[in-house]
Amino acid sequence: MASAKFTEFNISTACFKKVGNHEIKADIMIPKTLSSGKYPVVVRFHGGYLITGSRLFADWFPSWLVEYALLHSAIIVAPDYRLIPESTGADINADVADFWTWVHRDLPSFLYSLGSGISVDTEKVLVVGESAGGYLAIQSALSQPCISAAIAAYPMIDLKSDFFSKAFEKPIMGSAMLPATVIDEHLADMKPNQIVSSAEPPTRGELAFAIVQQGRFTDFFGNGPPALFPMEQLELIQSVPPLFIFHGRDDTAVPVEESESFVAKLKTRLPESKVLLVLEPGEHAFDSTATLETPWLKQGLDFVTNEWL
Repeated sequence: MASAKFTEFNISTACFKKVGNHEIKADIMIPKTLSSGKYPVVVRFHGGYLITGSRLFADWFPSWLVEYALLHSAIIVAPDYRLIPESTGADINADVADFWTWVHRDLPSFLYSLGSGISVDTEKVLVVGESAGGYLAIQSALSQPCISAAIAAYPMIDLKSDFFSKAFEKPIMGSAMLPATVIDEHLADMKPNQIVSSAEPPTRGELAFAIVQQGRFTDFFGNGPPALFPMEQLELIQSVPPLFIFHGRDDTAVPVEESESFVAKLKTRLPESKVLLVLEPGEHAFDSTATLETPWLKQGLDFVTNEWL
């Protein structure tokens, strides 16, 4: 799992939750330069349509985020979570809620057990996620009072939109339409009560594309309470931490209109909220070549740093 991208961190793994005998894990990434003391926290949720992906899959872990954490001597905590179709959106959100409880209740003692004298400043928590991870970052920002600021990259936000719930031609990231048999074969192979909380891409990548292209996402995610859907959650909340959202105008995996609609609704519902929406030319994951000096990203990170630290 280790990658050259993470060589400047000491990485420890913790189980933050068990479902039956299945352990759901998080990696704690501590910059090797840190001495004893309290340091700010970056929580990062991985993407993958809530169907694939894993917490330290290096190809999807933003290089700029690694640089940013090192620059500010921040500890990164990267959790996994249950994946659909074996689990539901309600299961995933329960995992995220339990993860945040673990961060506050158990992460300090876990760090203490490492014997380094390093701890986390839970007054300085930044949550970050891309795509499906952007959904979980926004869900966290809307539900967790401990969060100082949030960054959502090309986030899935409107999970009931036609894009996720109806079948039509969707050439996601250049992929041709995949047949429904991809989904049927996966369902036929699923074992009763099976749990999957980590999948190293390209594993389950075709399944993820097929579920979205065939309009089956909501079938597996579930039609649960408003708390599962950011657009509906906006009706219920009274405040939101500062948000930096960025999205590529040419995104074929998550429509840019989702970010635009969310920000417009947020500004109408809570006009005093601090939110920065940056739209740039580019496809999904267009930030893969960005650095801390890339102008649009620098603007957003300056905004976030001021709120986070």
